Amino acid sequence: MNKFIYYPLILLFMITVFTQMINIGSLDFDYEGSQEQGLEGSQTLNAETSTLELESGSLSLDYTLSTGIIIIIVSAIALGLIGLNVFGSGLSSFSVKIIWNGIVFYGLWLIFSVTGFNFFSSIPHYVGAVFWIGLTLVYSLGVFGKMGSGGD
Repeated sequence: MNKFIYYPLILLFMITVFTQMINIGSLDFDYEGSQEQGLEGSQTLNAETSTLELESGSLSLDYTLSTGIIIIIVSAIALGLIGLNVFGSGLSSFSVKIIWNGIVFYGLWLIFSVTGFNFFSSIPHYVGAVFWIGLTLVYSLGVFGKMGSGGD
């Protein structure tokens, strides 16, 4: 067990859970007695947006160019990883290990960093940013150590 990987990751995971618990308290789940919700209004479909308007509000799913690019990049990375492991690539096993560990460990770090962003941004005077950078540096030391080690 590499403590430079797991301790910062566990700490960031706990911060993420704490942040989500705080945010869920601010959601409003009021119910106002109506059992039916008619689909009155309109549905707009075009190349960029899809909007469903109801009598008590609307639901808008906007897919912009940046969202599409992110989806394509994530899909390409996932298919590339599957291809590296299933079909092979001509790369050495050490190179495949570096690619695999880098994407998996930094993917987890990115997910927890994004979901815990509200916590770090709520700490004044850049203390939250300095704390996150420190955690990231310790985590990176652990990931680089794992990549350079002979064993898994």
